[in-house]
Amino acid sequence: MTLANIALGFAGILAAAEGRFQRAIMCLFAGALCDLADGRLARALGATSHFGKELDSLSDMVSFGVAPAVLVYLAALAPFGALGLVIAVIFPLAGAVRLARYNIDTAEGSDQTFQGLPIPIAASYVWSFVILRAALPGWLVAAGVVVIAALMVSTVKVPKFRRGGLPVGLMFVGLAAFILFLVRPSPLTWHLWNGFNVVMVLLNYVMLRRRARTTA
Repeated sequence: MTLANIALGFAGILAAAEGRFQRAIMCLFAGALCDLADGRLARALGATSHFGKELDSLSDMVSFGVAPAVLVYLAALAPFGALGLVIAVIFPLAGAVRLARYNIDTAEGSDQTFQGLPIPIAASYVWSFVILRAALPGWLVAAGVVVIAALMVSTVKVPKFRRGGLPVGLMFVGLAAFILFLVRPSPLTWHLWNGFNVVMVLLNYVMLRRRARTTA
């Protein structure tokens, strides 16, 4: 599954280079599904390992760091010249920092909460900007990429949807909302998906505050 994610990430880069942006997004989304299934399956079977964790991070860097940056640069940021290139490069750099921090995160609650926006979710926002690029001014796409990159290296707490945290079923609701956006791309379906994500983050903070009170 992890190697399939890398292969799909490479296929996405090739498709973007050929100007087939929709195909590139489909390849990268398929890689995201492989990444999701890989992690869930490994935990369910108790087959997690340091090697698997490092390989997973490398695959994430290809499919959710480099590939989305290439995609958004070619599809929307190239007209900005050197500035567009700098903005595109910022995204995988932030992704690399995010993945490195995740790999050494042993803080209390790290088994239930991400610190910073996970790179697959960040990538999905970049894909959405590319899908809606015709309806958005170029500067807004550029600003969106910078904001998403900043959220990856921020301290915002994002739920992991695991036992002891928010119900895993909510994660699949979010996945369904994104698939709806892919099938019916529009500002409405984007706001439904984004709104769900924001609500999940807020609920996570409520859960963490309640837990802190009960342990105080």
